[in-house]
Amino acid sequence: MAGPSRILVPVDLKDGSRSVVEYALQLARPFGATVDIIHAWEPPQYVAPDLLVASPGWDAQSLETMARDTAGKELSALLRSLEGSAPVALSHRVVIGEAANVVLEEAERGKYDLVVMGTHQRKGITRMLLGSVAQKVVGRAACPVLTLHVTPEES
Repeated sequence: MAGPSRILVPVDLKDGSRSVVEYALQLARPFGATVDIIHAWEPPQYVAPDLLVASPGWDAQSLETMARDTAGKELSALLRSLEGSAPVALSHRVVIGEAANVVLEEAERGKYDLVVMGTHQRKGITRMLLGSVAQKVVGRAACPVLTLHVTPEES
């Protein structure tokens, strides 16, 4: 079995995202694999994504544009914090949609060999209300999925 050549790394830009990306980069180096990092922003269910957001001194912009810009800046900051490590072909982008579906669609469309993602191991009512993106991806992905348990201290 050959090693991976394309690795997809979905991140939530919260607890442990950095450690998940670092792990994926370490895994990619020996194989010369490319790493694509994505963040899925899901529009709120009861608010239109084209709702204009304005504040004194700001130009009005849609909620989706503001969320995409903010997430893009956070993603860029995360990658800047990783500079200096051995070179790996790396790309990143923000995608709009429900996280598990976005990851599954991206994994299939991009013909990825591996998905590396974090899991928070939520339990009880939190898991019931929020669901588990990792569980959905593991259960439905066409390629292997490596999950890493992340904790708040790792962020």
